[in-house]
Parts: sequence; structure tokens; C-alpha cells
Amino acid sequence: MIPTSNDARVHDTELHYIEWGAGHAETVIAWHGLARTGRDMDDIAAHLAQRYRVICPDTIGRGLSQWSRAPQREHGFGHDGKLATALLDHLGLRTVHRLGTWMGGALRLHAAAGALHGRIATLVLNDLGPEVAATAIARIRHCAGRPPALATVGELEAWPGCGHAPALNRPQHFAWAADFFAGH
Repeated sequence: MIPTSNDARVHDTELHYIEWGAGHAETVIAWHGLARTGRDMDDIAAHLAQRYRVICPDTIGRGLSQWSRAPQREHGFGHDGKLATALLDHLGLRTVHRLGTWMGGALRLHAAAGALHGRIATLVLNDLGPEVAATAIARIRHCAGRPPALATVGELEAWPGCGHAPALNRPQHFAWAADFFAGH
């Protein structure tokens, strides 16, 4: 299945997303972690697209989405909830399944209890716990605070960043995630 690259203008912000499995009725929104992009979800999205429409957005300031004009105000739970709600509205989606990795999971959890209350059928969280160790926070600050200066998109795509592929991009997890959404 070939994904499509799309943009949505919501709350005067251009959000980029990759869409897989466009012909399916049920939709999974798969949101990436802190210093990553929606393309992190490619492998699991390709698997889920056999049964679901899968939308993999780039958070504001990440990937191909618009950079924030006011980071102190726009990078947080409240603004993110507004953008996530507006994206669902833009796509004509009333109820969805949500998959979030680390920051994407924390934002989805907050939105499920607030802006998207009643609109999330199932919520799968990956790499998210009740607290984050100080060493992990230090590593995140080091990596996220040092964006590379790259000349081409090809260099960006080849750049490994400071991390590794998200845990849910491991094939042994694909069937489990699909079965979880199906059993809601």
C-alpha cells in the first residue's frame, strides 16, 4: 500500500501528515515522540493499513509541519489538544483509535481526558510511564536541543538523530497493535 503525503490547515497552522489505507472506515491516528516525525510510524502504519485508515501527523515544529511562531505558548497540552481536535474535524472524523509514542502518548492521554474526550475509541501508549528518569530528561534535552544543520532533505532522512526506531516499529508488535484496535 502506497501512503500519501498531505497537509491540513488547522487553527492557522499547517500540519503535515502521511495517510495509509485510505479506503478503510476505521481510523488510527499514530503520533510520534518528542524529537521525531510521523514517518517513525511507517512500518506499523503499513501493517495497520491492511485493516485501518492510518494518519501519521508531524507535530507542529517537527517534520514537514509548520514551525511554531510562539513556541512557549504553542508547545504544550492545551494548544496540542486544539490542533489534534481541529485535525480530526478537518478529516471529518468523529471517533478514532489513537497510538502515541512517548511525547505523542503523553499528548494523546491528556487530549483523551480533555479536548478529545469521547472521540477516542481506544488508546495505545508506547514508551510512556508515570515519570521520566532524570538521565532520560538530560539525554532528551541534549538531543532535542541540538538540531543538525543539513543541506538537503536526503541528508535529513539519513540522519539517525540521537535515538533509535520507536519500539512499536518492530514487526513483532504489529499484529498485537492491530488486534488491540480490533478488540475495542
